Amino acid sequence: MEGDLPDELEAKVRDGMVRQLRQNLARCRRVIMDGNMDLKTRERWTQLYNSTSQVLNQILKDRQMRDWEKRLRVIEEY
Repeated sequence: MEGDLPDELEAKVRDGMVRQLRQNLARCRRVIMDGNMDLKTRERWTQLYNSTSQVLNQILKDRQMRDWEKRLRVIEEY
């Protein structure tokens, strides 16, 4: 799928995913920090927070690698 999308469209989709993941992390954090929630619920939200963090980190690493690859190609052209 990645090869099918133009770079600009792919970047927009990725930025949208990053924005949604950050919003989800903020929502999870609010629930985790809510002292009125029972421990079991907060534990489940903590697991969700950790999973979401892993996905976000992977997306950001992939974006960084693509940026480095582009920079390297530009350097190699000289």
